[in-house]
Amino acid sequence: MQVFLFLFAVALAVTMWGRSRFQKIYGQEIEYSLPSKITGAALAGLILQQRGIEGVAVEKSRGLIDDFYSPEKREITLSPSHFNGTNFPSLAMAAQQAGKAIQHHENHRPLFWRATAIRWTVYLSIPMLIIGLATLGMGMTKTIFPLVLLAWSLISFWNLATVPTELDAGERAKKQMEELKVFRNLDERVGVERVMGASSTAYLDGLFTVGSWVAKRLLPWARKKIKTEREN
Repeated sequence: MQVFLFLFAVALAVTMWGRSRFQKIYGQEIEYSLPSKITGAALAGLILQQRGIEGVAVEKSRGLIDDFYSPEKREITLSPSHFNGTNFPSLAMAAQQAGKAIQHHENHRPLFWRATAIRWTVYLSIPMLIIGLATLGMGMTKTIFPLVLLAWSLISFWNLATVPTELDAGERAKKQMEELKVFRNLDERVGVERVMGASSTAYLDGLFTVGSWVAKRLLPWARKKIKTEREN
């Protein structure tokens, strides 16, 4: 049991570090944008065009994973704020996904491992949490619960092991942005690239991703309901 708890504690510490690192850098750069006011979607399209990649769509996300490149669909999805946004984080997240499209175009196989790792991290986080709480409630602390901790830890470590693929995607996108002469000065370049680097750990915590998605869907509905009740 101690071994399982240790693995879980290490995995949890890594995921918390990854999320806090991303949020910190994201928040530091969100107020800045390029003079050109180019949007995230437009930048992704330019990067693909510069690399000579055709047939990759850039769409607004409607699913659990906001910013993602799907090798199967050949589609870049961006959150609405990043799709239309002009600030550094919007450009960084768009460029990062364009980098993955470049990886696919150049047949970089680890891309598929990374895409699978992100999906498993996001989609299995809530079920694993529910199963873990249920086993605790039923007193299965010496049977099923350790296996839940082990499974969650392995998923997190697998995700962490594929982070170099994320960094590689960023480097490929940076090369195209240099050729496009996107930045006027070093400050603009550093600001966008900081967020790109931090985004490599953005999906280590699947629970946050799912919680964020639920909040974005429920909050507008709740506000609309409150407004209707007040009007009536």
